[in-house]
Amino acid sequence: MHSVNTENWSFCRYEKENFLAQITFGADPESLSEDRLEFYVTVLLDEQTEIFQKKFMNLTEACLYLNSNYRDWNFLDQTATKSGCSTCAAH
Repeated sequence: MHSVNTENWSFCRYEKENFLAQITFGADPESLSEDRLEFYVTVLLDEQTEIFQKKFMNLTEACLYLNSNYRDWNFLDQTATKSGCSTCAAH
């Protein structure tokens, strides 16, 4: 079974119906002053409306949380080769 990890987190996510769960990163003034990033498990509706977000201080914890809560959703590797008419950029 596939899972999101520290090597693929930036291009893999979980999807179910109109929802997607992924890891993003960011910072606030405190984390910037400490020269570190924060990682967020974020659930979106229709790829734009934030439904849920949880902050983590390290990527490994974010991956563990994402996998433990959303592993039963469809795993999507956005770098995987797609084929068929529906993948054409003209559509």
